[in-house]
Amino acid sequence: MFQTFATRTHSTFAHDAVIARAIDAAMLRRRDDYNGQPMAWKIFCEASHVATLADPARTAFIERVANERGADAALRLKVKSEAIRAEAIARLM
Repeated sequence: MFQTFATRTHSTFAHDAVIARAIDAAMLRRRDDYNGQPMAWKIFCEASHVATLADPARTAFIERVANERGADAALRLKVKSEAIRAEAIARLM
């Protein structure tokens, strides 16, 4: 079946929205795990936020972090956000 750009785009947005909701739900479930660990919670929240973004926005965010905080920080954020996103996708299957 032939798909137009608009159809593919809508489908991608819908898929990303479902993933973002799953990530948000996981954050709520895990919030108590970070009680008394504000820096760890902040890192988890940032990685979760990045995990909810569409591919181009994730890439841009990671690039900005690399420019502002260095390659090591960007790599850690990228790896953590990818793991969070993969976990959310696995839960959806």
